[in-house]
Order: sequence, then structure tokens, then C-alpha cells
Amino acid sequence: MTTATRRMVITVERPQDGSYYWVIHEDVERDGRYEMLERAPHACSSYALALAEGYCILQRINGSKPGLDQLRVASA
Repeated sequence: MTTATRRMVITVERPQDGSYYWVIHEDVERDGRYEMLERAPHACSSYALALAEGYCILQRINGSKPGLDQLRVASA
């Protein structure tokens, strides 16, 4: 049994207030146009933390690894 490959990317946005938000996009139609799938519900204090949280959520979406709660426990 094969699993369909999903085309997904993580970006980190930095609004003018200096905070960072991860955003996960997916090429749903497989036409090269990525649509927002999920966005951080809260700001992160650094680019690296936003990227790490986004990666953790991406893993959760794909059923590969534990979600954000485990990341927060590990970084506490």
C-alpha cells in the first residue's frame, strides 16, 4: 500500500511587532500554488522557535511524531 505524497512547506512570518509565527502551506491542487493550511495560534519569541514549532506541527499533521506539547516539555 502506498501513501500519497503531500507537498507542504513551513514559512515563518514576522509582523512589524517583532514576533514570529509559523505557517504551514500545502499545494492541495498540485499546481504549484500553496494555500495556508495552519498558522501558529500564538507568537514565538524567535525565528528558530517558530520554525521548530512549525516543524513539530507538520510532523503531527503527517502522523509521524508527537505534537507541540512534547516540544514545549522538551524545551522547558
